[in-house]
Amino acid sequence: MNTFKKVLLFLMSANFANTYIQHGWEKFDAEGFWSTAFIERWGYGLYFMYFIGVLEFLGGIAILIPKANKYGAFTLAVVMLGAAITRIVFGTSLDDVIWILFSMVTLLYISLTYGMDSELKHYYSKVSRK
Repeated sequence: MNTFKKVLLFLMSANFANTYIQHGWEKFDAEGFWSTAFIERWGYGLYFMYFIGVLEFLGGIAILIPKANKYGAFTLAVVMLGAAITRIVFGTSLDDVIWILFSMVTLLYISLTYGMDSELKHYYSKVSRK
C-alpha cells in the first residue's frame, strides 16, 4: 500500500473514530435524544441502546489501533447496516438513509483494505469444512 493511501485511510479512520466515539458516548444518556429515538420512535429497549453505544464507542477506538482497525471498521459497518434497516422500516428521510449507507460502504472499504477480507475467507473456509 502506498503512502498516500495509508494517509488517506488513517484520516478516514480518524474521522470515523471521532464520530463514533462521540455517538457511542451519547447513547449512555438515558434521558437524551437517543433514548427517545430508541425507545419511543423505534421500540427498542434501553439496554439495546447501551449495547449499540458500546459497539460504537469501542469500534471508534479500535479503528485507530493498527491490529484492531479492521475489526473496528467492520463492527461499525454492521452497526450502520442495522441503523439503515431501522431507518427504512420506521421511515425517515432518504438523505438520512443514504448518508448511513455511504458510511457503511466506506467502513467496509476500510475494513477490507486493512485485511478483513482474509479474515472472512479464513472463517468461511473453517465453516465450509464442517
